[in-house]
Parts: sequence; C-alpha cells; structure tokens
Amino acid sequence: MRERNDLIKKIYILKECLNFPLTQRILDNAGKIPWEIIENKHELGEEIRTSEDPLKEGKKILLLARQKGKFVKSCPCTPNYIRCNYSIINLALNCPLDCSYCILQGYLKDPFLIIHVNLEDLWKELDVYLEKRKHIKVRIGTGELADSLALDLICECSKELITYFRKKKNAILEFKTKTLNISHLLSLEPSSNIVFSWSLNSEKVAAEEEKGAPSIRERLEVASRISEIGFPVGFHFDPLIHYPGWEEDYERVVRALFERIDPSRIAWISLGCLRFPPRLKEIIHRRFPSTKIIYEEFIPGLDNKMRYFRLLRLRIYRKIVQLIRNLGGRKIPLYFCMENESIWKEIFNWVPKGEEIEMFLSSPPSFS
Repeated sequence: MRERNDLIKKIYILKECLNFPLTQRILDNAGKIPWEIIENKHELGEEIRTSEDPLKEGKKILLLARQKGKFVKSCPCTPNYIRCNYSIINLALNCPLDCSYCILQGYLKDPFLIIHVNLEDLWKELDVYLEKRKHIKVRIGTGELADSLALDLICECSKELITYFRKKKNAILEFKTKTLNISHLLSLEPSSNIVFSWSLNSEKVAAEEEKGAPSIRERLEVASRISEIGFPVGFHFDPLIHYPGWEEDYERVVRALFERIDPSRIAWISLGCLRFPPRLKEIIHRRFPSTKIIYEEFIPGLDNKMRYFRLLRLRIYRKIVQLIRNLGGRKIPLYFCMENESIWKEIFNWVPKGEEIEMFLSSPPSFS
C-alpha cells in the first residue's frame, strides 16, 4: 500500500495568493515539486489546452487560487430525482485520479487541479451557513468536485476541517475518497460527526476504469484502520456498472467489505447506477477508447442523463441491497444517490420527503 504525493508535476500560484498561510504550507510540503508565480490562470489554460489530452495534462498541474465565489453550497443533485439535502464545500476542484466515467471531465471549466487558499474566508462563511441551520442537522462534504484526500498530503486541510467541525454538533462532515492518504490523520482524536467514506466498485471496474486509484482491497484496509481508531466510515457503491459477471464480482466486494469493517462502525452506504450527460459519452470515447461501459443500452432519464433501463437498475439494486443486508445486517443506513421515487419505493418500501433523508442519515455511530 502506498500513499500518493507524487501525482503533481508542477505548482502554479496566482500572484495575489502567494502570502496566504495555506500557500506557504503547500510549498513547505511540496518538496522538490517546481513552482511558478503567474498573473492569471488564463496563461496556464492556454499552455495545457495545446496538449493532446488537456484533461490528462491538467491532472498533473496544481493551481493555488482564491475562492471568489461561495465556498459552501447546497449540492445541486439532479432535476426530478430525490435530493439527499447534502451540502458541499468547494475547497478544491478536480482530481488527479483519472476514472473513465468521471463527470468532472465535462463539468468543470478548467482542466487543472485547483486548491482555494483563502481558508480564512471559508471559516467565516461556514460560521454563517451553520448558524442559519442551527436547528437542523447539516450533512456536508468536500468530495463532490474533488477527491477529499487526494491532495491532502500536500495541503493538510483535513486537519483544520476536523478541528473546526468537531465543535459543530449540528453538522456531520464527510471526507469522500478513493485514496489511501490517511497516515497524517491517524493520531487525531476521533469524533462521531466526522465520517471518512470510500468509493467502492468491483475489482474489475477499479482496475480497468479507475486509473491511478488504489485497489478495492487497499481502500478497505485503510477504511478499517481509520474506523478502528474511532472515526465512523461510509461507503459509496457508485457508479454500479453492468457487465458480464457483475453479480459475482460485486458479491466479492461486499463480502470483503464486511470481512474488514464492523457493520456497527458504518455511518451509511449509498448506491447509484452509472449515469452521465449525453455530451460525456464523446469525451469518454475519445479519452478511453478501450472502455466498454458507455455501450450498454441507455435511455434519457428525467434529468436527461443517460441511464440503464429501470428494470436493470432495479435488478442491480436488489442484488447489492440483499448482499449488504444479509452480510451486514439491517441497521446500516442505505440510500440512493440521484434516483426516483419509484426506485426508492420498490427497493426500500419508503420514499423520503423533505428533510427525512437527512434525519435518517444524521446519527453516525459513536464508539471507542
């Protein structure tokens, strides 16, 4: 098992960001990674966009910039499907891993990695955001537009986020990752409202479609380590992908999960089948010509994303849910990401309304 801090080949710093404390910390942790000060990010964009694969090249470049918009937002989810009332912190953008199905390929304007270094503004914004919601539970995460821990060995932002959120009892902070970058966190005092989550898939999908990501076995090993020191853990089977032999492959992963992780230490597990905007198909075809995942039968969903037929999604969900319930028990909270009411009704026999799903997921396990 190896943590990765070698994915970045060069750091660019916007001149206005040079003196931020986070900038200095990143440069201290960068070791021999070269860095350069630039006036604006358009200089960088032109250089990368002339390459054969700008998205691939961009994953090697880190830009330190200032967040001039909002750090904290409600998750946009997807139109006409059940919302999970998630909130997101956009501290970083993009990911050094290169998963074939990643929606960020067609979603983000800039191809390079970005860390917003004006943390002082983040804390002020979070104070206001959480104060306005002090009478409800807020589930918030950093892993929507970036992998939560992929760049954390160089920026160490997770430590500050944990320090801030452990005092906010109306909030649950989730770090969502595919990486193994946890060694710098193992000495921290755990808190029941800080959840570390890993995206899981079959070993076949991980090997063929998740370039640069650790194996599923390695992810479960580090999840076990972080749970054993007292942090709740979560898992996201998303995207579930249909292919010959998927049943046996996913069963092996679920069995491996419960061989390594005590079910009582799991905060939640989410499920979601492969879906993508139509424009992403051409990007995937061009960048990953050997992949077969986009050539199944798909239909436009209520949000115009391409999805498996409803009956196939139901078959996949029934299989995974049955495995989880049989091997992990019935107390683990399960939920769907971006699914409609009929799917919820058929699989779980209930349809969350309003803030019900947030209440359902708002009590991660606490243990010593």
